[in-house]
Amino acid sequence: MKVLSIDAWNDNNGWSWNNWFKVGEISKADFEALKSDKEIATWFKNNGFITSNDMRQIMIEDDQYNIVICEKKGGKPLFAIEYGAEY
Repeated sequence: MKVLSIDAWNDNNGWSWNNWFKVGEISKADFEALKSDKEIATWFKNNGFITSNDMRQIMIEDDQYNIVICEKKGGKPLFAIEYGAEY
């Protein structure tokens, strides 16, 4: 599955993805083993996408196609796992 870096802008109705770039991969088995938001965030930290300090400043959203790492303050999307292409 693709791991994406997201370029987005706030259009006053929420965030719209302007563009996204593949920056990594996660296997389907590894993805399915992630059972909680904390485990998802830890996977992103352990794979160098976010830092330990970021762990307190992010939230996880599921748009039914992507698991999205967003800033807590403001909701800006940062990274995603594109699982919808696999199911």
